[in-house]
Amino acid sequence: MKKLLILFSVLLSIGLTGCTSKSEVKDVSVEDIKKAVNTETLLPITPVSDTDAKEFYAFENVKDNIKEGFVLQAMINIKLQDVIVVKTDDVEKVKSAIEDYKENSLRSFADGYGGDENAKAVSNSILGNKGDYVYFIATSNAKDIEAKILESIK
Repeated sequence: MKKLLILFSVLLSIGLTGCTSKSEVKDVSVEDIKKAVNTETLLPITPVSDTDAKEFYAFENVKDNIKEGFVLQAMINIKLQDVIVVKTDDVEKVKSAIEDYKENSLRSFADGYGGDENAKAVSNSILGNKGDYVYFIATSNAKDIEAKILESIK
């Protein structure tokens, strides 16, 4: 009985080891991600403001945790089109800063400023991370942009 229990434990350990796989994330420049995302197909509202993430006001308290990043926004202040990608050494701090930005700065869009399309973009916004990359997308086609970001770092 004891041998059977040991054998069973070993088999379970092997099974768990075989089923767990570490997700590979490429170490790519955020500039490469920006090139993939900043196209007329994915970001149709032009012109687009392109800001270094370390200079973006919402990251004032976490800029020391940012290795590199960008913030793309529509320069027309009545149309929401935010795409933020940051490579960081503290994913949770950066995600928290983005949550604060969404709550404080994008609230007017969620309340309908600029129309239903903007309210929908805020409500369907995506905040995620893969490895040490954090991304936030508040656009009408957020899923398409997320797919392009993830494709760039896989």
